[in-house]
Amino acid sequence: MIEKIKIKETFDLASKCHQKNNFKEAENLYESILEVDPNHLESNFCLGSLSAQTNNLKKATSYLVKAIEIEPLHSKAYNNLGIVFIRLREFKKAKTCYEKAIEIEPNHEEAHSNLGLVLYELGEIKKSIISYEKAIEINPNHLNAIKNISILFKQVQLDNLTGNNLLKLKKLFLLLFKRNDIEHKDIFFNAKTVLLTNEKYKYFNKIVVSDLLLEKAIIKNILEEELFHLMLQKSLIQDRLLEKILTKIRQEILSALINSNQDILKEKFEFMISLAEQCFFNEYCFAQSKEEIGYINQLRDSIENEKEINEYEIAILGCYIPLNASEIIGKKLSNYKSKNNLFNDLISLQIKEPLKEKELLNYIKSFDSVSNSVSKKVRNQYEKNPYPRWRYSYRKSPSNPLVIINNQIKPNKIESNDKFNSPNILIAGCGTGKHIFIAQNYLNAKIFAVDLSKASLAYAKRKTDELGIDNVEFLQADILQLENLNRKFDLIESVGVLHHMQDPLKGLKILLNLLEPHGFLKLGLYSEIARNHIIEVKKLIKKNNFKSSINDIRNFRQIVINDEKDKSLKKIYEKTDFYSTSAIRDLLFHVQEHHYKLDELKEILLDFNLEFLGFADLNMKNEYVKLYPKDKKNFFLDNWNKFEIDNPDTFTGMYNFWIRKIIK
Repeated sequence: MIEKIKIKETFDLASKCHQKNNFKEAENLYESILEVDPNHLESNFCLGSLSAQTNNLKKATSYLVKAIEIEPLHSKAYNNLGIVFIRLREFKKAKTCYEKAIEIEPNHEEAHSNLGLVLYELGEIKKSIISYEKAIEINPNHLNAIKNISILFKQVQLDNLTGNNLLKLKKLFLLLFKRNDIEHKDIFFNAKTVLLTNEKYKYFNKIVVSDLLLEKAIIKNILEEELFHLMLQKSLIQDRLLEKILTKIRQEILSALINSNQDILKEKFEFMISLAEQCFFNEYCFAQSKEEIGYINQLRDSIENEKEINEYEIAILGCYIPLNASEIIGKKLSNYKSKNNLFNDLISLQIKEPLKEKELLNYIKSFDSVSNSVSKKVRNQYEKNPYPRWRYSYRKSPSNPLVIINNQIKPNKIESNDKFNSPNILIAGCGTGKHIFIAQNYLNAKIFAVDLSKASLAYAKRKTDELGIDNVEFLQADILQLENLNRKFDLIESVGVLHHMQDPLKGLKILLNLLEPHGFLKLGLYSEIARNHIIEVKKLIKKNNFKSSINDIRNFRQIVINDEKDKSLKKIYEKTDFYSTSAIRDLLFHVQEHHYKLDELKEILLDFNLEFLGFADLNMKNEYVKLYPKDKKNFFLDNWNKFEIDNPDTFTGMYNFWIRKIIK
């Protein structure tokens, strides 16, 4: 027991341990203070907050309630107690806590942001948006509010937009698109709605693409919109009409260059750069006529032979082919500095970043040469088309791994333990690194990222280097080779990977052998029922003898874009993956894939002696529980099988779920 006179000294030490995530030591110190002074306000508050961080929710509730008893106007204690109630799925209690925190401290930005989260859970979407907007108004750099409202916009469709509300939302979307710490594709559809909900775009959907578009007032207006430029730069344009319009405008601007129409080139220069960034981002999946290709080949030769840099020509060329496709042009531009910052960004995107990836290839370790014939084909696909192509992602919000898993498998729950305070994590099939950034949310994680494709790993390495992430080790290897890896992991994630192996179950066995007895495994596998429309579209691809070349992919996409009747094709162009070359190749032209049904999945789990913990982040859980209220944990696969048969679009991405070994 410590003396009262040493309480401040002990509290300061506990706070330092807490800040360094040394939770056990901090907990012991806080508790030693409370043994001397049970009413020590900040020790009760901090111990309650620490317990919430380590997922000990009963203990967290007790100490935070005690802090509020000691100081009824402790807004932070109310806020943190609200966080505990959210994890307990007691949303109305959480709402009351946040409202009390805001009543005490009207500009409590964290409480406004958290209230937005709980209002969304309660189905009060408009109020949720208002709460997030308030948090961002108080602090335009409030990361959680910015992240959560972006995710909300992915899940809901805005409607009834009028007047001041419309102006406010447009201002918000401009703020979001100017940031480089969110997934801009998540907000694309609502940003498009807000942008086009304007009297001057009243007849936008009736545009005839065969007309001269650059002469239309409605087109001139949208090409001047800052928000539209940002959408082109940072999000795939996931809209058939917009793609048709952009393809036609690109053709008209090329014509302006051929005819030396300097007025159009000067007037549309910023747009041309934005379009060049979009085309690089979507890997040039837009249709190109033979005439355009001929002109572009001439333009490329001309630029290679010219001594001076013509930025108009460079921007237009970058709309049709990647500037790094020409070594001569790449060398000319690698040290070029423009007065136009956006042009410099284009050079960075299309030349400097690919050069950096080539350099990083030399630093990626390889386990052994890949020997499996199917693995070689899969590797070659992703060497040519690393997937997914992405620019920005959400900032990490580190939390205890069990808190994150519980949030995904809710209403099921894993009991707390201290084996995940510094987890070793394997990402088996990390691709271009998007998954790595998600895994950064695991507090104190050490990440081992493995992929077949060195090009994908170089992309991932560039992105981690850009953000100063230093807790990732990269390795090029086939999952089949990992049976020789002398390591064990607390968490393994392999999403969208095993179903591309020749023998997925052999891959699963290897991953399970790498998993600690206390560990958890997250898998993502294709659903046969949800992908039935894809199976039908693949028949069309086979019938027309389309291959995975860029020309065949473009030609196939035009069939889909111009179709108005086929329901399977409609489902294809409604997918984000339709709007980039690597993504559509992964979706429809993959060299190898397997599909599963839930009754098959149940048998696999039984054969491998695995416990199914639940599907991750599935919006349909609320609908499921209405039909199967007795399944309190939402984890009976027989019920889910019936549910999916009746609701075939439930798992349109894939079965995304957590499992663990059953220890006898």
